[in-house]
Amino acid sequence: MKLHRLVLKNYRGIEHREIDFPDHGVVVISGANEIGKSSMVEALDLLLESRDRSTKKEVKQVKPTHADVGSEVTAEISTGPYRFVYHKRFHKKCETQLTVLEPRREQHSGDEAHDRVQAMLAETVDTELWRAQRVLQSASTDAVNLSGCDALTRALDVAAGDAAALSGTEPLLIDRIDTEYARYFTPTGRPTGEWTAAIKASGPSAPSPSRDLPAASRRQAYTSGHAVAWSRPAAVARKRTTSANWVRCARTRWK
Repeated sequence: MKLHRLVLKNYRGIEHREIDFPDHGVVVISGANEIGKSSMVEALDLLLESRDRSTKKEVKQVKPTHADVGSEVTAEISTGPYRFVYHKRFHKKCETQLTVLEPRREQHSGDEAHDRVQAMLAETVDTELWRAQRVLQSASTDAVNLSGCDALTRALDVAAGDAAALSGTEPLLIDRIDTEYARYFTPTGRPTGEWTAAIKASGPSAPSPSRDLPAASRRQAYTSGHAVAWSRPAAVARKRTTSANWVRCARTRWK
C-alpha cells in the first residue's frame, strides 16, 4: 500500500493540513511536541478502519474542542491494482465518499464505500504486517505478535528452505532486491557493473570492498551490498565518496 496524499481538517488541534507524498524515497516529518505528527498516522487508521458515525473512544477524542464541527480525513492511496481517493467526516454531518480511479472508475458513498475499501485492502494488504510496522508514541513497547502474519511466516519458511506456497507478493520484493544487487555485485560479493565503474573512477589505488573479506563473511557482505545498492548514487562524484566510505567501513569492520 502506498499513501500519495493525506488531508486533515478540524482534526484535534489541526485546523487544516495537507501533505503530498513522493512516489519514491523516505519521508521524514519533524516538528515540536504536540504539533500533530502522530495524529496523521492516527487519522489514517480512523479513515481506513472506523465508520463515519462510529461512537468509539478513538473517534470521539479527535473532535476539535475549539469548534462544533466534524473532523475530516481524506487520503489518496494505491494498493495492488487499485488507486482511490477516500474521504470521511466524523461527529457532525457524517459522510463517507470513495472515488476509485484505477483500474476502472467507481463511485461509492456511505457504508458501501467503507465496505469497498475494506474489500480492496483485504485483497491486497497483509493487515497484520501493516499494523505491526507502525509504532505510535503512545503505544505499548511490548514485542509485536506476528504469529498471524501470513506473509512473514511464508517468507521465513522459504528462507529456511521449506517448500511453501507464497501468496504472490513476497518473491517480488526479493527479486527486485536481487536485481538491484546484481547491478553492483557478483553473487560472491565482488564489485561489478556500476560499482566497478565507480571504483575505477576513484583511482587505481582504490581496493575492492570485498577483496580481503574472509569467505565466512561473504554473507554479511551480501547484506551490506543490498544496503549500498539501494542508495543509487546519482553522479560519479557522489559514487566516489560512497565508494571511499564503503572501503573504510569494510576495512574497519573486517580488520
